[in-house]
Amino acid sequence: MSASHRTPRARTLSRLAVAVATVALGAVACSSGGGPATSTSSGSPGPRATTASAVVAKSVPSGPAAFLGPVRRIPANGITIGYRQFGSGPDLVMVMGDTGAMSDWTVDLLSRLSRHYRVTIFDNRGVGYTTDDTSVPDTIPLMADDTVALIKALGLRHPALLGWSMGGEIGLTVAALHPGAISALVSTGGDLGGRHAVNTPPAVAKELNDPRTTGPQMLDLLFPADATAARAAYIHQLGLIPPEKVSDTTLLRQYRAGQAFSSFEDTWNKLPASTIPMLITNGSLDKVTPPANASIITHRAKHAELVMFPDAGHAMPVQDAARFTSLVTRFTQAAGTA
Repeated sequence: MSASHRTPRARTLSRLAVAVATVALGAVACSSGGGPATSTSSGSPGPRATTASAVVAKSVPSGPAAFLGPVRRIPANGITIGYRQFGSGPDLVMVMGDTGAMSDWTVDLLSRLSRHYRVTIFDNRGVGYTTDDTSVPDTIPLMADDTVALIKALGLRHPALLGWSMGGEIGLTVAALHPGAISALVSTGGDLGGRHAVNTPPAVAKELNDPRTTGPQMLDLLFPADATAARAAYIHQLGLIPPEKVSDTTLLRQYRAGQAFSSFEDTWNKLPASTIPMLITNGSLDKVTPPANASIITHRAKHAELVMFPDAGHAMPVQDAARFTSLVTRFTQAAGTA
């Protein structure tokens, strides 16, 4: 999206998560990013980790989300990154969108993926359990560096990477600038930045940016009007994991990161040289990231497959989690990573 129309897209997810959790839990109390006490790593993230990590006390969710296990924190790229690891199989690292926290992934999607992969989810800088360095501008290339640093700190060897919304753009930037770090990329609801991206419609951008926009209005931006069952399931799912805090400072910094990506051309310029297999997906009814971006990415990359989800919106990975998981699994198996 251009600088004039680029929006804090997954701020939609962050704001909606808080609004829905308020209804679902009957309170606005959120877990504090970086606030809970930590202990030394009596429970390590696994034998692949190469850097000492710490376990956040009392961070194991209850009920259906208990399989996620505790939040752990590990130093990487000058910050401390909060993450969870669960499941078994080849490694899959998941990158959340603009100011969205790892608590914004749904339990249903994560549970399905954990049957096939050892999944790592984490908070981008400044979000939830991850610290930030406000002395440097936040950018999508910097968050791509963070992602690669986390992969290295955890000792993961060429994991597959899955990114949603701005997370997809972070993933595309990893594939373009750090292709040796991953074995495959799944990007959904993202674009390539620079002058080649297709703008968010101005009316949608205005609604996303308006602090008066309500939870139901946010749902209208994420889901098609007739996806009533998916909306209800999403609301229920968001109530299963305690939401994480996102400060006003982080909202502004990541908004500016999105704006800066509008003039960043390196992802576009270097993507054709990447040999990483890529699965580019999008909902055909996505109001936030116009579906034309998926075609632009696929034509620009040399090893990309395009799959459009009819009747799906920006929240396609959770709206159609069963089909999406099946598609990701098939793709990574064909790519030799699963």
